[in-house]
Amino acid sequence: MASYSGDFNRMQEEALARLREMQKRSRTAVNTPPPPPPSPPPQPHRQGGGQVASPPPKPLFSDFKIDSERALILLMLFVLYKNKADIKLLLALGYLLM
Repeated sequence: MASYSGDFNRMQEEALARLREMQKRSRTAVNTPPPPPPSPPPQPHRQGGGQVASPPPKPLFSDFKIDSERALILLMLFVLYKNKADIKLLLALGYLLM
């Protein structure tokens, strides 16, 4: 029984040491200066004739106003339809697109 209380006291002291170390780390993290502000965006690169380089091409389906969630639902609809899923499930996913 004496070894149990010795082990308990040792574990308690180790826990207190870890607690003090975490508190010391949190104090130093709070007292650190904030990171520098982000740099301004780069200026457009001018080509040999003084002309501004053309902007990058637009994404393929940018005119359709489809966000990532709708695209995922459409993909799920397609896969489930090809696998002959229940019509109620397909209608429910279609409802989510509205």
